[in-house]
Amino acid sequence: MTAQNERKAVDNHLEKVYGATNTATLNAAYSGWADDYDTDVSSMGYRFPILGAAILARHLLKNDASILDAGAGTGLVGGWLHDLGYTNITALDLSPEMLEKARLRNVYTQLETGDLLKRLPFADDTFEAVIAVGVFTQGHVPSQGLDEILRVARSGAIMVVPLMENSWEQLGFKEKAIAWEKAGKWKRIEQTPWCSPMPNSADHKDDLGAVFAWRTC
Repeated sequence: MTAQNERKAVDNHLEKVYGATNTATLNAAYSGWADDYDTDVSSMGYRFPILGAAILARHLLKNDASILDAGAGTGLVGGWLHDLGYTNITALDLSPEMLEKARLRNVYTQLETGDLLKRLPFADDTFEAVIAVGVFTQGHVPSQGLDEILRVARSGAIMVVPLMENSWEQLGFKEKAIAWEKAGKWKRIEQTPWCSPMPNSADHKDDLGAVFAWRTC
């Protein structure tokens, strides 16, 4: 298979997940992608997992801090965090098939299925950090899902959320983030420049994204 055909297959998967209209279709799209996901996103040069992990590591100096990897998928972010020395990582994902791939990495202390638009299987104020890569975007979780990760985060927790520019500007994330900043729910501590998170994608190489980091109050 040529590199061009590989990129076309990846973009077909992206079309399905971005075009999901409800939780069931999104779950089905990721279930059908689980076996090839790691290879496919690597072929796109997907940068958000490593960038998100690096930003979290810049602000979270406690290696045994309780971290929630929300939307863990196959565990790419957990793998990077483990390599950076973090030892207490919980994986959460909608897709059992993706989560089973994450389990095989042996980097998580706990794995749970859950929907960010419903109550998660965690108590209030559980985690010292939350990272959500590839979660708050088109066809996935709307800005209302931020409420639940704020609920399970402790006061002073680090929250790292990469966002595509169109999600930030058009799907309500900018307004919600700024409203929470003004209300004193969290404080923005970092935002990377806008750049291409998928530079080798045939259809999405020109899309822009940034990694945001907040500290809860």
